[in-house]
Amino acid sequence: MRSISFVFMLLISYSITSFGQDRPNIVLMLSDNIGFGDFGCYGGGIIRAAPTPNLDQLADEGIRFTNFNVEAECTPSRSALMTGRYAIRSGTTRAIPIQGLPQGLASWEVTLAEILKEKGYSTAIYGKWHLGKEEGRYPTDQGFDEWWGLSNSTGNVMWLDKVGYDPAYTKKFDILEGTKEDGIKPDQPYTMAMRPLMDEIIQNKSIDYIEKHKNDDDPFFLYIPWTAMHHPYVPHSDFKGSSQNGEYADMMREHDYRVGQVIKSIKDAGIEKNTLIIYASDNGPDRVLFPTVGDTGPYRGYLGDVHEGAVRAPMMMKWEGKIEEEQVTNDIVAINDIFTTIASIVKADIPKDRAIDGVDQSCLLFGGCDTAPREGVLFFHENTLAAAKWRQFKFYFRGEGVQQEERSYSDLWLPQAFNIMQDPKEYADIILQNLWLISPALKQMVPFYVSIKQFGMIQPGDSKPTPGNIEIPFVESSQLNKMFDQMMAKAKAQKDKPK
Repeated sequence: MRSISFVFMLLISYSITSFGQDRPNIVLMLSDNIGFGDFGCYGGGIIRAAPTPNLDQLADEGIRFTNFNVEAECTPSRSALMTGRYAIRSGTTRAIPIQGLPQGLASWEVTLAEILKEKGYSTAIYGKWHLGKEEGRYPTDQGFDEWWGLSNSTGNVMWLDKVGYDPAYTKKFDILEGTKEDGIKPDQPYTMAMRPLMDEIIQNKSIDYIEKHKNDDDPFFLYIPWTAMHHPYVPHSDFKGSSQNGEYADMMREHDYRVGQVIKSIKDAGIEKNTLIIYASDNGPDRVLFPTVGDTGPYRGYLGDVHEGAVRAPMMMKWEGKIEEEQVTNDIVAINDIFTTIASIVKADIPKDRAIDGVDQSCLLFGGCDTAPREGVLFFHENTLAAAKWRQFKFYFRGEGVQQEERSYSDLWLPQAFNIMQDPKEYADIILQNLWLISPALKQMVPFYVSIKQFGMIQPGDSKPTPGNIEIPFVESSQLNKMFDQMMAKAKAQKDKPK
């Protein structure tokens, strides 16, 4: 009898260990428009009258990334996060506020929620989706079991009070809720009165979800896309005036508190060792309410451009007992890597019928990297390759205005290049002395171009990929097409070669 009990306890122990290693609960928090230099652990915090003790502690208890790269706007970043693909492939390159235009993530795309559902996960999202505002493109159509939140930008609520606003031309926006089984319906209008209450509701719903699912046999995936720190900056009444430095700092204090409450609920539920916590921002600060905006730290640029201040964002991960504490890495990581890395951790299948741009970064999390998993990343503006990063260098193929009053792109007669480790503000263009740098830049671009030719791309509003093309400045499409034909001929010859 004693030996049977011992074997039974071993089986239970194995089951618990296996669950924690192969299929952890995943809590993915995504903030909105937070700058690289806003948190204390990134050089901000108390110097902006907004200490961030909970976020700083999260960074200390896991790994903090100082070279985390996102896309230029909210919608493309969220698309890349969900699919592991550059948003240009998915037709989600812009956050378009105009109602009636077909837009959003096509149901053909396979999302992070969908690959986790295949591994037995329960899934939920509380917060801002911004990847579709119509039936067929809601989160519950893309692998999530339930949702409460916004389909649009948080900032749309400001329109309601503007001089001349006419709801006959632009409808008011609702907060939506529902489940995959019952469908999505309006919960209540999204108004300025609701603005300061949004993240408190998101926090409470997230905590309730964790409590409800803490003892489930299968793990859960909880996606929390907060509305902070998107404008308008209207802090909850509990935090209004708390910083003595205005509403942005008040709201940052609130945001840190709410993140802390979610983390505390994980600890209180006793599932900390079986839960991977990820926190990231979708892009840098918007300039709409300048100068009341987030801080980009040592970088320049704002949401909408592809300079470092716009596309280098904070990110941190924690998994107690699995990710070593107090790690900091400056290796290049992209937002689409989250998809691929999670898939690797849970041993989920990644689609083979499309290009996946995400790189498995799990060796950065758990140790064992001989070399950095990623050497570079590409940045797009609509259908144009605008910039590329390779090691410590950044290349621009189009000029862009990065000051508050500049929202423009311009042609260049030669690419620009900056050593962003030496020159983080990107003031000193070094391309004329270093024309050799064009070669590693092109080395990244060619495989991407080949993949577009091979798999096509989804046009905005379409339902599936069709043949497409991208513009690569300084490179003639005829040259690329010839290179593609040569590569395909070589691959065919290799395949047909007698064994």
